Amino acid sequence: MVKSDTTPTMPVDITMSLREKLNSPFPYYLNDDRKNLLLISVITVFVIAFMYLFKTPNDLDLSFNHHLLFGGITFVCLIINIIFFPKFFPVWFDATTWNLKKYIVLNIWHLLLIGMASSAVDILYICPEKPFWENVLEAHGRVVLKGAIPIALITLFLRNIMLQQNLKTAIIANKELSKIESLKKEIPKTNNAITIFTDTSETLTFNLPELLFIEADDNYSTVFWKNGHGIEKKLLRANLKNVENQLNNSFTIRCHRSYIVNVHAISTITGNTNGYKLQIRDSDFSIPVSRPKGKELMEKISQLRNMMELY
Repeated sequence: MVKSDTTPTMPVDITMSLREKLNSPFPYYLNDDRKNLLLISVITVFVIAFMYLFKTPNDLDLSFNHHLLFGGITFVCLIINIIFFPKFFPVWFDATTWNLKKYIVLNIWHLLLIGMASSAVDILYICPEKPFWENVLEAHGRVVLKGAIPIALITLFLRNIMLQQNLKTAIIANKELSKIESLKKEIPKTNNAITIFTDTSETLTFNLPELLFIEADDNYSTVFWKNGHGIEKKLLRANLKNVENQLNNSFTIRCHRSYIVNVHAISTITGNTNGYKLQIRDSDFSIPVSRPKGKELMEKISQLRNMMELY
């Protein structure tokens, strides 16, 4: 982002970095009930095998049937959390806003729920002679210890899926951008002047095809455009929503709550586990794409290419 030159202190940097990391996009498992059911089944089998094959000195002396029982508890709890909860709390479990923080909270809840169910089995069936709190603590400790590895493996698996999806989409979008750039050379250049009106009497007029991007800064917006001498920018007293309404054309898109970008100005799109970044042509500017806007941006690029082919 293009921001002021003030340098925050180290603790603020660390806090902001942690907050940004926790709020970074993360896939809601496989975002499909049937695939998630298969994933939960694989996790359950892994947990049963892990419990049976790897035992610590403090583990209970359990039969294979006992391990199947605890595997069944894991299966039911994950079904409730991953498949049924999103149907009752769709806003919180919205896949388009799912992030690392929510994923961590849900995994902690997985362990707590499985721990509570396992505690009940220990108290009523496995170790009724032990004190209540001893059973509860031992059951939760066992769940955390045996659940850490499956959670770590699933996390790596989901991050890899998200990375592959973002890379695949970015490659497709870059091909579309290359076609657009080729088609631009065949279409005669035309002047398409546009005037942005501010909250004051000030205005800014520029040729729309030369627009690069616009960045929000509270009630102000900074417009970046290209002229014959390089890149110019101007700060206007108008919020980004106001500017967006005035542009209202097929070439610009609100790709982030803080940015509007001209599709023609995008040279390449990169994708990783944090989402997409737009590289602005002939510059060092890199513009983030918010997760909800990713699909809309890709569709916009495809539509623009189709329009130019019909020109």
